[in-house]
Amino acid sequence: MGRGFAVVDLETTGLFPQKHDRIVEVAIVHVSPTGVIEGVWETLVNPMRDMGAQRIHGISAAAAARAPEFGALAPSIASLLRGRVPVAHNASFDARFLAHSMEQAGLACPDFAYWMCTMQLAGTFLPGNRSLADCSAAIGYAMENAHRASADALAAAALLRAYIGAGHDPAWWDGWLATPGDWPDEPFDTTAWLARTDSDTAPRSVLERLHVDVTTDAIDDGALNLDYLALLDRVLLDRYMSATETDDLIRFAAELNLSSTAVRRLHRAYFDGLVSAAWADDQLTAAEWADIQTIGGLLEIDAQTIAGAASGPDAAAPTLTTGFRLSPGDTVVITGDTRRDRAAWFQILTQRGLIPKDSMVKKAKVLVAADPDSMSGKARQARAWGIPIVTEEGLERLLGLGAGE
Repeated sequence: MGRGFAVVDLETTGLFPQKHDRIVEVAIVHVSPTGVIEGVWETLVNPMRDMGAQRIHGISAAAAARAPEFGALAPSIASLLRGRVPVAHNASFDARFLAHSMEQAGLACPDFAYWMCTMQLAGTFLPGNRSLADCSAAIGYAMENAHRASADALAAAALLRAYIGAGHDPAWWDGWLATPGDWPDEPFDTTAWLARTDSDTAPRSVLERLHVDVTTDAIDDGALNLDYLALLDRVLLDRYMSATETDDLIRFAAELNLSSTAVRRLHRAYFDGLVSAAWADDQLTAAEWADIQTIGGLLEIDAQTIAGAASGPDAAAPTLTTGFRLSPGDTVVITGDTRRDRAAWFQILTQRGLIPKDSMVKKAKVLVAADPDSMSGKARQARAWGIPIVTEEGLERLLGLGAGE
């Protein structure tokens, strides 16, 4: 008889691994032959592409970027499943996806015939129920955090325990436990797994990290470094500072040998320039005030200084305004699962004389990403070519689109 069951749940970028969809989260729950949970393992997976339907799985590209790639995790997954019956809710999906991913990693996977499906078994034990949520409700199990791999795997494990406890023919269960499938005999790998909760800690800000990452003999001559300000201006095009952009600022500050004091002065100069530009017509609109507050927060300007901007600009502040504009004839590339339909974006961009594209080209003015930390091929190419990556909201701002347009 086998050692028991291994309940598996995967979160993925989409439905078709043969069409370049990838696993972004794995959870495995060990269940004894009598239905007792013996262990839970979970990890995010770096898919090395865009994150797909983030509105479903809720995983950010920044979090996934800190996780191992599937190939590094595959030996551990094989070890956790060896000698156990693989189980999943809608097992045809998980078995197919896992088999493809394991094959890509150079490892074999048991045939789907060896998998037990808690969704299919619901027809025997819970007539009329099929979805994981419905089946869980039928046995009185309270699901939490649906579409998180560990939560879904634990819910399927609870179903399995209920099925085992239903008094079905013991010989039937023994038959399953006697044929767990032939998982490859690979040693358990030492690659560290990264649970979603462990990835949720927000990365430290630019100024926090500068105290650690820039050498103590960094230059601080009181001058404003225009190269750093130019990069900062590009980063703030969409009024959002992604984890990747934060890394870029840290790296550039180190290359320029700037101290944390110098960078703080540059951030203040950028903020003061924004305030001066907003007050250029001696009026401060609600939109301008909201923009000032947003930028102040991103640059870690103190609350008193931000509040003072509502009364007027600092007379001694430099005038620093962005030189970035989208003009007719500019190429705009879009990647990822955007909130607004891709066809709708293409229509809006075309109406404004811009050239929308799905594929990356070196002459692109900007790349619009559903997640600006995207690891898609287009995003990686844009970074290599120095093309700004902005959020969908950032594109709306650049186009002057109001809410609901």
